[in-house]
Amino acid sequence: MNILKLGSILALTLSTAAFADGDLSRLNVIEVPVELGSNDDGMFIDFSMTDFVTGQAYDLVITNTDEFKHEIALNEFAEVVFTRKIEISDADGNLVAEIKGMIREVEVGAGQTVHWFLVPIQTSEEPFEITCELPGHYESGMHTEITVH
Repeated sequence: MNILKLGSILALTLSTAAFADGDLSRLNVIEVPVELGSNDDGMFIDFSMTDFVTGQAYDLVITNTDEFKHEIALNEFAEVVFTRKIEISDADGNLVAEIKGMIREVEVGAGQTVHWFLVPIQTSEEPFEITCELPGHYESGMHTEITVH
């Protein structure tokens, strides 16, 4: 008898609940240019925006302006985002690869552009450090911080 009552309550709850239509990770995507490169002061990761909002979809457009490879590692930030996919393009803009799943870092070849589609799903009191973990790159300045509200 209790199982029947529980089933009825669950059915009533599900039939009256409001659910969002479609894939929210694809709606109102904000494009965030990110440049990986070097200059006279050393190497850098330059985010055009460093404050992110939970539930908002973003397309990190990561461009390597150097003639050698870099990588971008989200580190702990990867644990609080839903990555929808990563698209890797060559210097001419041709799609080379599409990757899905739990991703913490991606290598970006010379002149390549990577689109990292993600949605932050958890806030943090502390900023997240984004880095390049290739030997000597972090020490040359390839790290930055972002926040999630």
